[in-house]
Amino acid sequence: MEELVVVVLLNYNQNEYTINCIKSLIKSDYKNFKILLIDNGSTHDNVKELEMDLPNCERLIFKKLIKNIGYPAGSNYGFKEALKLNPKYFLIMNNDTIIDKYAIMELVKTCEDYNNKARVTGKVYHYNKPNVLQIIGNKFLNKSMLLYETMGADELDIGQYDRVKEREMIDDIFVLQPAELYKKIGGYSTYFWMNGVEKDLSLRAIKQKFKLVYTPHAKLWHKGSVSLGGRDMNPKIAFWHMQSKLILRFLHLNKLNFLIFYFKTLISITRTFIKSIYLRLFKGKDIINYAKAKYKGLIYFNKWLINKNENNGMTPY
Repeated sequence: MEELVVVVLLNYNQNEYTINCIKSLIKSDYKNFKILLIDNGSTHDNVKELEMDLPNCERLIFKKLIKNIGYPAGSNYGFKEALKLNPKYFLIMNNDTIIDKYAIMELVKTCEDYNNKARVTGKVYHYNKPNVLQIIGNKFLNKSMLLYETMGADELDIGQYDRVKEREMIDDIFVLQPAELYKKIGGYSTYFWMNGVEKDLSLRAIKQKFKLVYTPHAKLWHKGSVSLGGRDMNPKIAFWHMQSKLILRFLHLNKLNFLIFYFKTLISITRTFIKSIYLRLFKGKDIINYAKAKYKGLIYFNKWLINKNENNGMTPY
């Protein structure tokens, strides 16, 4: 008998992507699952349109939040609601994705193979380049500093990653985990707004002896950063990324390694300012806001060290 999987899916003013994602989920060959859709404070008109356009499906449960409380807190709300259904697993997914019909079954099989002591992901392809990989996990560049590199990025899939493997880190574009893990360690940390939050959860899972596992048999296609205008030189993302990477290392590195990381970050920010001046003077390219965003992210972290407040997503950009 198939165990119950609850898919936790967040929407924020992205109706078309969300509806297409749900339609792909409905085609799944895994039969015992529910879709818990959380609208994370979309505009009134977007919510009305979403409600009208949602597929008529008994698997679908729709919940609305009055305001955008961020990815971590919105997901945590979803986990708490999902737990009421008494599932065996949560499947965390980005809404700007299309999932393969066999993916849920393969994720569950792999988790069972690890005695349900694993967080499991699969092959993530580019949304508009269906045979080109986006990510299949991460490996260490420097373990002592928690520096990772993406595996498989922009590679044509010719079967080079077709074995189930443990990973040093995984992304949560889609990841299945036992509900039991949530009961042990809780959900996402609301110290983060978005970046870094998935690594923090995985590191806490590792401390509970859970594995991070990749299976090539679960496939998904991902757009990526559609609500933020892309990642390249984006000040908003740079601001959140800076604060998050510092918070992550503060929480999980020893004091000496954190101090080393902190001072290397100061040097990196200084170099970015120098580069921005050079590009403006000699190339006519202005990235000064990107440099400032990094610096402001550092200032945010310094203030967080004193108060350790939840992140409300406030940004100057």
